[in-house]
Amino acid sequence: MKREKVIEDLENAIARRIYEPGGRLVEAQLCKRYRVGRTIIREVLRRLEQDGFVKITPNSGASVSELSQKEIENIYDLMGTLEGLAMRIATPSLGKKEVDTIEKFIKKMGALNNPYHLYENNFKFHCFMDSLSENERLIKFIRNLRAQAMRISLRSFYNPGQVKESKKEHQEIFEAIKEGDPIKVENSIRNHYLQSKNRLFKYLNKSL
Repeated sequence: MKREKVIEDLENAIARRIYEPGGRLVEAQLCKRYRVGRTIIREVLRRLEQDGFVKITPNSGASVSELSQKEIENIYDLMGTLEGLAMRIATPSLGKKEVDTIEKFIKKMGALNNPYHLYENNFKFHCFMDSLSENERLIKFIRNLRAQAMRISLRSFYNPGQVKESKKEHQEIFEAIKEGDPIKVENSIRNHYLQSKNRLFKYLNKSL
């Protein structure tokens, strides 16, 4: 398995809590799982440490990093800023095909009630919007942040208030896209992430 594929798979495993925060990542086990040597695994772990997924402690090895509330706040703020920028860039050149695809996402999410299915479609919806900028460096930045956000955002979809308000905010984003107003689209996306962050913290703090 190629190095980049191992990185992607391990990021997803951490995001989906297959490896819990604080849990050790044993090199020998990872070598066996991915059928690669220790050199590649060590390179992967160093890369994941740089991206905020892993903490490497001398003489102790690697473990899954735990996100503080401040780090989660920073991730949501950056995602709102970067995705807003991506869609400000993309909006003037959107064609009917792209707008129709966005509308299909909105309608599908509007009809869903299962929290996990909503979460999956929400993820695909935002990834699609990111891609419309056709700015590979920007897309890569957002992808990394979104992978980290996956570690906690799924929990918020089990909060009924999040589901209702998220659907409403997605519709507002779509209305701005139909108007073809780049600044309005950007502002609606940034507001969506701000409100999602606030709802998430309210839910997490209530559940403690």
